[in-house]
Amino acid sequence: MVDVIVMTIVPNTLQVIAMATQMVVVSPALSFLAALIIPCTSVIIAYLGQRLREISRNAHLSAARLSAYLNEVVPSVLAVKANNGELNESMRFQMLAQDDLEKLLRKRKMKALMPQIVQALYIGGLLLFCAGSLIVLRNSFAASSFLSFIMALTLLIEPIQDVGKAYTELKQGEPAIERLFDLTRFKSKVIEKPDAVDLDSITGDIKFCGVTFRYADNMPPVLNGLNLHIKPGERVALVGPSGGGKTTLTKLLLRLYDPHCGCILVDNHDIQDIRLKSLREHIVLVSQDIMLFSGTVAENIGYRDLIGKVNMEQVENAARISNADEFIATLSDGYETNIGQRGSLLSGGQKQRLAIARALYRKSSVLILDEATSALDSRSELLVRQALERMMANHTVLIIAHRLDTILMADRVLLLDKGKLEEVSKPSLLAQDGPWASLALNSHRVTHESDEA
Repeated sequence: MVDVIVMTIVPNTLQVIAMATQMVVVSPALSFLAALIIPCTSVIIAYLGQRLREISRNAHLSAARLSAYLNEVVPSVLAVKANNGELNESMRFQMLAQDDLEKLLRKRKMKALMPQIVQALYIGGLLLFCAGSLIVLRNSFAASSFLSFIMALTLLIEPIQDVGKAYTELKQGEPAIERLFDLTRFKSKVIEKPDAVDLDSITGDIKFCGVTFRYADNMPPVLNGLNLHIKPGERVALVGPSGGGKTTLTKLLLRLYDPHCGCILVDNHDIQDIRLKSLREHIVLVSQDIMLFSGTVAENIGYRDLIGKVNMEQVENAARISNADEFIATLSDGYETNIGQRGSLLSGGQKQRLAIARALYRKSSVLILDEATSALDSRSELLVRQALERMMANHTVLIIAHRLDTILMADRVLLLDKGKLEEVSKPSLLAQDGPWASLALNSHRVTHESDEA
């Protein structure tokens, strides 16, 4: 857009001013007559430009819809095939692609037609002006002066046409520019204070003080006046029904959201007074939603140092502790093997172990395990659990799990339900006829399968 302004609009504007001055000097009367035609053509050009803007905007939106659809469906091709959804998705794709094609063709047609319409308007205006000027002057104007005037008018039209083309380009790109500006207008609800501090190290003392949080004003609170104190080096397990707020608790601790009421303290510092980078440097999350990136195994484990230099010794050590070195050794290029987009070349259990290795590489003080062993087979889970137990000695750990063996790794077990916390004793977890009998049965099955393996 800057090139359009510098290379087209500026020089053409200067040429318009020069030629218009020449016309006024030759004949003010004819210049006034010519000036009457310009507003009429300008109104038509402005209307065509607005039409092109609307058509371009629709074309951009249709392309965005198609892109969003492909981004959603292509990674989910397994679910599509498993549910016999190929025909439905094929029809949806054809509808979106056809709509995108129609919008794009309409935009191309308008873009090609607009310069021709503008050209016809200028030629028609020029002919009308010549005819009108001959009637007005009635041979009282010198032929040389009239020829000079016509030449100036012709040279005036050319830069106006170029400005019209530049105007067309601007109108065509305006919807895309508007979308970019819309993105820049988005403001994060989590705002870092100008005087926020950096913490070089933390002991891992965490306090939730009267925390209330809801995702929207018209929704019930996920957490309601919650109070929780996790001491340095303590391991706390959160259990409860799905949707009870366990993962929300971890998001608030990482300050992905701010609570509506109450505060969260880390080493007696309100996390809103800590720089976000510093806070998240000391807290590491291993989530049930595994996110790996295109690149090598080493780059994914050492993701924190990706811009700088990945420490291969730390990478290999983290892989050994998380039991990832076992399968890495079988890969074609070992730690330099490219794992594909989102780790598509790895199994679910392998992805989970890489995620755990990435967490170990960071050496943070607070460790959050959100169903971190959910995708592991029995043997791998046992090995990783043993590794995690060794690692937990120097960490404050928050465990979210449904498997009893993982829950029993904690010093305390808390039930989070309907926004409230309640402590659960370990004997009640092991009771065969208690509310947690299903967890005990699941744990027995896991251990039994591991013994058989």
